[in-house]
Amino acid sequence: MLTAAIVLSLTFILLGFIVTPGNAKYLLSGYNLMSEADRAKIDIVSYVKFFNRFHLWLGISLCAGFFAFNFFNSNWAAVFLVLYPLLAYVFMVARGNRYYSGTSGQRVATYVIMAILLVIAMAIGGLFFVSMRNSQLFLTDKTLDIKGIYGMKVAREDIYDFRLVRDLPDIARKSNGFAAGEFSKGTFITEDGLPVKLFVNKKSHPFLVIRTKKDEIYFSSDEVSSAELYNQIKVWKSR
Repeated sequence: MLTAAIVLSLTFILLGFIVTPGNAKYLLSGYNLMSEADRAKIDIVSYVKFFNRFHLWLGISLCAGFFAFNFFNSNWAAVFLVLYPLLAYVFMVARGNRYYSGTSGQRVATYVIMAILLVIAMAIGGLFFVSMRNSQLFLTDKTLDIKGIYGMKVAREDIYDFRLVRDLPDIARKSNGFAAGEFSKGTFITEDGLPVKLFVNKKSHPFLVIRTKKDEIYFSSDEVSSAELYNQIKVWKSR
């Protein structure tokens, strides 16, 4: 997340320098698709000044905010890194209207864009809310069930090994899952090219590893210790 925060911040700061009134018709999204008649209705000099100041402030504040949140809680930092730019662009779209003297239809289009950005922000916020919660592990008569996003069921007879480990494998990339802050859930690919299932809160050590005929599963939660889960599975498997 640190690399993403720095790259994103630098990208916004760069945007604050490269757009000028002279090159706006080539670089400025939306403006570059307008007819000359529509462009004439925009105070492009004033708008570019606003655009540049906005992106300089966005880049600086994003970087500063991320480090501030990360100092206290990496989960908050991850949420801030994604949602703050989206909400900032809602402000930019709304404020940018003052530089356009066109039809009311253009203003309606602006409100639609703002609504879309807000809906996206709400959807992402909901995803974070659901994903940044501990997965839960339950044992039934015949299956081991992991509840929560990307959850799964494993038949008891398919489990051939389970143990506690100190560290997670080195992850190269995400295949189908969620990873932000302290949480990783879903399918990931290790640096050795092997798929693993992660349902972990990285603050909670050690990790419980469950090996089945198909999957290697890592689990941890700060609601119940991995050692306790290990003992429960040991009894459950011996039935």
